[in-house]
Amino acid sequence: MRTLRCVLTKTVMLYSDRSGETARCLCNRRMEGNMHMLWRGNANAWECDELGHLNARFYLAKAQKAVAELADRLGMRSAFTASASATLIIREAQIRFLAEAHPGAPLTIRGGVINHDDTSATVAMIMEHAGSVQPAATFEIRLDHAAPGCGHAFAWPQRSRNALQAVSIERPGLLDTRSLSEARPSPFKSVNMADALGLQEIGRGRIDPDELDAFNRMRVEFAIGKISDSVNHFSEGLPEQWSAFAENTPLTVSSAVLETRLAFHRLPTMGEGYMIRSGLKTASEKVRTLVHWALDPTNGEPLWSMEAVACILNLKTRKLEPAAPDRLESLQACIKPGLVF
Repeated sequence: MRTLRCVLTKTVMLYSDRSGETARCLCNRRMEGNMHMLWRGNANAWECDELGHLNARFYLAKAQKAVAELADRLGMRSAFTASASATLIIREAQIRFLAEAHPGAPLTIRGGVINHDDTSATVAMIMEHAGSVQPAATFEIRLDHAAPGCGHAFAWPQRSRNALQAVSIERPGLLDTRSLSEARPSPFKSVNMADALGLQEIGRGRIDPDELDAFNRMRVEFAIGKISDSVNHFSEGLPEQWSAFAENTPLTVSSAVLETRLAFHRLPTMGEGYMIRSGLKTASEKVRTLVHWALDPTNGEPLWSMEAVACILNLKTRKLEPAAPDRLESLQACIKPGLVF
């Protein structure tokens, strides 16, 4: 992997009291005893980035496998096969990164359903280090029971409605975010709006065959992956990285995402194009909020969007590096009023 390819690859504990938060989580483990084991595996070496820990896209990839296990428990054994008559489609995902996972680290994902209606459900999951039971990440995912081809949601069958009760859990407090906005994803995103807001183009490309699911749609982890492969072009939001590359000087800091959320409007299919337009939503001394819109370049309509709360990490000390006053002033001058997720 090329050096520091993504704001989304640095999953480290950077909030000053985050270790205390983890300890509180361990103390409350008994309260989460009804969570179901949904995935067990490792952080593979090829899934780790140049800083030696699990790349953020693979957190979501493993969460998708946990969703597939949940489908089995809902009586939907073929939900992620080409012959499926119904599947589970992720519409929104919220992730908190709590601790690094290094190559070979044994990991588990436990979770369950925290609420549901006639056609959809919201799932809560916690990824943990299997040995220490330390939380590595949390996921809150809203998904639809949907037709595989057109993606339209339709009612759960009776067997699944019965099973939903069996896998229901209380929502763990560890899922609560600190800095993400609570506004619903806006459907009003387009190339014209991106132009009006002055959103920077940071990425443009195609959906490759090895990025598809059983229904020939892009797998959800590539929503993070495509942004990951483009974000070093984001000179307004991450000027520290951009200037180092522009001046061909050693990189002394890098960006790290603390929490993020995604909304999926339409998952593109093989060969379709995408473009990514990005803007800075907020900026403070310690963190900044970045918003990315992935758009269809042929008609300007939204494919997916992402909001990420990021900080700057000193690569030598492995600690958060606050923005200097002049840097903060220049960042705040780049904020896009009216930018929505």
